[in-house]
Formats: sequence, C-alpha cells, structure tokens
Amino acid sequence: MIYSLQNWWSLAGVDLDYTDQPSALLAEEQVIAAKVAAPAAAAKAPAPAADSAPVRDEVLPPVHADFLAWLASDENLVEAGWSKTRVQPQGVLDPEVMVISALPEKSRQGDVQLFNPDNQKLLEKMLSAIGCDSGQSYLTNIAISLPVDGRIDEIYWPGLKNRLLHHIGLVRPKRVICFGDLAAKILFGKDLLTARKNKQFINHGASKTEAIVTFHPRILIERPLFKAEAWKDLQMLTRISAP
Repeated sequence: MIYSLQNWWSLAGVDLDYTDQPSALLAEEQVIAAKVAAPAAAAKAPAPAADSAPVRDEVLPPVHADFLAWLASDENLVEAGWSKTRVQPQGVLDPEVMVISALPEKSRQGDVQLFNPDNQKLLEKMLSAIGCDSGQSYLTNIAISLPVDGRIDEIYWPGLKNRLLHHIGLVRPKRVICFGDLAAKILFGKDLLTARKNKQFINHGASKTEAIVTFHPRILIERPLFKAEAWKDLQMLTRISAP
C-alpha cells in the first residue's frame, strides 16, 4: 500500500523540483532530460523616451493685427492638426477685463465659438456685475481650435502658455479673468480650486496684471449653487471705476 501511494505520488509529478519537467499521469513513461533555462541576459533599462513635445521656435508677431492674422493662417500651429475651424479672439485693446478660457465651444447648432450663446449671456452678466460692459472687454481662448476629444495634451501647455503671455502683452488688459480648471493649469500651474483661493498676477514682459480664476459659465449654469462662489472670486478684482 505504501509503495503504491509513493508510486502514484511520483507519477503525478508532485515530488518534482520546479526545474524538472512534469509528466502526465496517463502518458507512457518517457525519459525526458531536465532542461534548465539559461539565465536571461540582464535586461537593459529602456532608454528614456525623447521629449515628445514638439520643439517650436515660433516667431510671435509683435503687432496685434499681425498676431491675429498669424493665428488665422499659420499652418504650423499646434491646432492645425486638430481642426480646420479656428476661432479668433474678439474685443478691444487696453480693455478693463480680458477673459480667458481654455478652448472654444460648440453651440447647439454645432457652430464653434469663443463661448456658446448660453454661456455668453451669463458671462456678460458677470462682467456687468463688476462694472464692465462688452465694449470694455476682450475674449479669447488659449487654443483657437477645438480638439476632437476636447482635451489639450500636457506636452503642448508650455508653448500655448508662452503664446498666451505674448497675447496678453499685446492686448494690455487691466485685469484678467481665467475660466476653468484647464486654463488655470496652463496659465498658473495650479488646479481651479487652488488657484481661486487668492488673486493671481501675470508677468508678461515688464508688466504685471492682476487676475482671478473662477468657474466657467458652463459650470455655473449646470450648478447654480456655485454662482455665490464665483461672485466671491470676482470681488477680488480691483473695482472698475465708472467712466
């Protein structure tokens, strides 16, 4: 009985070392030479991937009109690979407020705009609440085209920020309102909730412009309870004097 159990145990392969080759219980007995795998060659650490961010030595036009023409036509912009539709900034130079959001928006009809009509109406009410009308403002998006997935890869953030700072320098606003989490991360390197805790300042050239970060009008429409928080953010801006 003991011999029989030992024989079954051996046939089942339970007593094999991990380097041995197991045998099937019902297969004919075969003598199989144990094979020990040769030690694998030391794995080489993968070479660090080259920075995938496009290296762009953009020559940014020093005049506002030329800058807008460049945005509208240059085929080497990052956005050229996203969409054929480009949305131009609009407003006056030397405005009381420059409004910045990350991306253009689609209307219900599918048109791509700076702000869709519903968000535009709320934006105008927000500006009016701080004493600024549409004739005293300048609206722009950080990217002038809308990616298919609605996102901007982080590799493009530094180049877009550099272009935006140049843009701000050409517009020369007294105040900046930055809408949304993505715009806050690109411009200030902080998420929305962190950036909106304090007034921000934008250094461009030899100038420094005060700015605040707050919720995008789209979020305020979806979640009206945030409107009170947005009003607190707007109150951090220096009061706009009546003309």
